[in-house]
Amino acid sequence: MHDVVVLGAGMAGVTAARECVRNGLDVVVLEATDRIGGRMLTARDFANGPVECGAEFVHTKDADTWTEIKAGDFETRECNPADGYLMSIDGVRSPELYQDPTLGQLGDLLGELENFQGPDITAAELLERKGLTGVGRIVAEQMLTVHPLGDLDQLSVQGIHDDRVVELERGLDWRLAAGYDALPTWIGKGLDIRYETSVAEIRWSEDRATAVSRAGEEFAGRSIICTAPVGVLKAGAIRFSPDLPASKWQALNGLEMGSVMKILFRFKERFWPADLTMLGCDGPVRLYWTPLYGWGDDATPVLIAYVGGYRARALSARTEADAIKTALADLDRVFPEIKPSQLIEESRRIDWCTNENTRGGYSFVRIGGAGSRGALAAPDTGALFWAGDGTATETIASVVHAAYASGLRAAGEVSGHLGS
Repeated sequence: MHDVVVLGAGMAGVTAARECVRNGLDVVVLEATDRIGGRMLTARDFANGPVECGAEFVHTKDADTWTEIKAGDFETRECNPADGYLMSIDGVRSPELYQDPTLGQLGDLLGELENFQGPDITAAELLERKGLTGVGRIVAEQMLTVHPLGDLDQLSVQGIHDDRVVELERGLDWRLAAGYDALPTWIGKGLDIRYETSVAEIRWSEDRATAVSRAGEEFAGRSIICTAPVGVLKAGAIRFSPDLPASKWQALNGLEMGSVMKILFRFKERFWPADLTMLGCDGPVRLYWTPLYGWGDDATPVLIAYVGGYRARALSARTEADAIKTALADLDRVFPEIKPSQLIEESRRIDWCTNENTRGGYSFVRIGGAGSRGALAAPDTGALFWAGDGTATETIASVVHAAYASGLRAAGEVSGHLGS
């Protein structure tokens, strides 16, 4: 019997496992795939630098993971989106776009979110109350949904406030020069990880817990840390015996796994401004960015189409070829004088919506779901403990460093439970 069984070798899982090992506990990690990283996945065969298929940025200078980045001596590259942010709406680009009179309707939208005190309303209701129209409304929609992956009528404004989205919007970003999945790989070095071990059932009690794989193998422990994504839990992909208490299901009902995909594009030549960081627009893809920003003039010309919410679901329902065709047509619309579709060399879709091990990208708080992250994180299920982006309450939610912080928290709870 192990002291701790950890479900998942993503950032939360490897962080929790390593911390428990450091506390003198015997730990085994069960990972459904053949790699460490979870939703951190770096493509190193697409360009002359790493291209992120999943999580991409170290968000803000206060990210909890900076301690690990510095300890691992990882080189980072700063990316301030505001430095090279371009917007294109209805054929008009910034800076001319910023003269649109409807932008004045925004007021201090970020300040309103930061100071929101309830009662809770949807993001759609917030925009209606402000009477936003035209370009102003499009910009506001992007501000509200570019990180929380929900649709306007799903998103809780109280949840956006509690998840500290404004802090993320105002902060700087960094990328790891080695590729982002190098960080959990470094943290997980030396751990006992059983790959391609998908868990079908968790049996738990006050002082024991057992994970049962889909192949029928049992892993008994004095405790379990579950880092399964919200989407996997809500889908019932893991059975719990006995069933989870109502408080956990209520917490899961207050959360949702946001739909997201990326489409990677490699072109024969760069057709965008040299200083471009991100491109916001008004088509089937709301956001593009340059993953090799800061790599110099010899960087492979690559763009990432980042698609969330109902737009991601729409493209997910199409074939990969059709989704790519749609995104290229969108780029042709934004750059009509260039026709980027004529310059394409290679493309690749990464669809997190259909990934059975994630069931989406990352979690957001639904209307009426305020407090759900804390309720899911609560150590109130005996020997069964919880970590992962859905459980983060002490930092910006649904980012890599939130998963990292949740792993540390869960490890501390387990160590206290076991008296180590």
